[in-house]
Amino acid sequence: MRVRRLATLLLVAAVATIPAAAQASPPSYTNSFVQRAGMRLQVAGKPFRFGGANIEWLGLAGYGPEDPGGPHYASRYEINDALATAQELGANVVRSQTMADSVGCPRCLEPTRGRFNPRAFAAIDFALRAARARGIKIIPTIVGDDARDGGSGCVYLRWRAIDVPNCSLINMDPFWTDATVLSDVEQHLRAVLNHVNVYTHVAYKNDPTILGWDLLNGGGSPTPWTRQVVRFVRSIDRRHLILSGAANAALTDVGACVAFVYPHWSQSLAFRARELAACRRARKPFLVYEYGWDRTNYATRGDFARLLASLQRNSQIAGDAFWALQAHRDGHGWMPIPADTTDPNIALHGESGQWWALYYPGVATLVNSASDMRTRAQLIRTHNYRMRGLAVPPHMIPPAPRITSATTTRIYWQGSAGAAMYSVERAARRSGPWATVCRGCVDDASDGFNPLGRAGWYRVIASNLDGRVSRPSPAVHARVG
Repeated sequence: MRVRRLATLLLVAAVATIPAAAQASPPSYTNSFVQRAGMRLQVAGKPFRFGGANIEWLGLAGYGPEDPGGPHYASRYEINDALATAQELGANVVRSQTMADSVGCPRCLEPTRGRFNPRAFAAIDFALRAARARGIKIIPTIVGDDARDGGSGCVYLRWRAIDVPNCSLINMDPFWTDATVLSDVEQHLRAVLNHVNVYTHVAYKNDPTILGWDLLNGGGSPTPWTRQVVRFVRSIDRRHLILSGAANAALTDVGACVAFVYPHWSQSLAFRARELAACRRARKPFLVYEYGWDRTNYATRGDFARLLASLQRNSQIAGDAFWALQAHRDGHGWMPIPADTTDPNIALHGESGQWWALYYPGVATLVNSASDMRTRAQLIRTHNYRMRGLAVPPHMIPPAPRITSATTTRIYWQGSAGAAMYSVERAARRSGPWATVCRGCVDDASDGFNPLGRAGWYRVIASNLDGRVSRPSPAVHARVG
């Protein structure tokens, strides 16, 4: 009884933190699983095609080896902001590696072998609840490459004292064949599939918010290992799709093929022709669930637009998702650039968020100018809606900002999803009248607003790319500072 009351209170709190911008989906969609119908996907008996986004950190932020700050849980605000931004971008699917895969760190799902972390599950529970409220389906990953020192497969090997020099996702051979390690992976899977969401009271294995289980980041798991893991998943979960590479398309319970498209790694869409053909022979849909969008992959916006048009024209491709969306930081400004480096050579050619992290509507990085990122983001937005067969709507009106700190020297606020600029108003009294002291003069990359020593009441208003404005933030009095 006490547990049920706590869960109810948590659910009420979760709903309260979801902005009004969230659009309710029809119950038939929300409550229906994504299913395969030949080479297509469907939901509630209707065709389902998606344009999506990767938001790697919804379960655990800072999990990557080069991420600043180390592993930590994103705040509810950050999760809601990211999902609202994905919605503004037309995404109806979000892939998030850390919503099933985090091992070997104190805040991970499985900090040490066989011990599972309720706090880590709670973060994922909230993200699933927030995605469900927006009609967004989620793709979690089981084995990924974000864990420090090689990836989660390497963590499983270290737990069994199996040494692999330079272990990585593409160099961890004992992981695929060692029976003890496989049993550890199954133990992790059992805990994930059977976990009951504290907010919705639904076990993950029964949650239609989950599109399907991505067995391995990139999909390239060997067929014998895949066959065993698929059999194990099916012994617990009969409803969700299981996603794997085209080499495993012939396995009956593999529901869709998955792949990356990154020209700067010689992984163009044409490079995937053989995999597309293998998947077509098996009568399975194909998901390009990671594609690059930036200048390192497509030198011009025209080159990038041609990639998106190719994805849209290919009816075998049931969905795609760009890598990777970031969000506003709790407090003010943007979350830090993941896998960050200020070395231009690494930023251009290595694994750095300086080239792949997309901040909407756009910021400057070592690789991308703010205007170029903004334009490419709009290409993605148009593409996402077209993949879904929908007309491209006007930009959403941003939610009202919230001032988090106000002194006579600096005012800070939490950013609004979809905001391009902000205006600031001042009044002598909380009730007004209000005078605009800064009209569209600051953005989320600015160091807040300097009121030049003027005391009084302040509020902030966001405007979107169409110039439409949000409701004002609640008024806050600036203390002397």
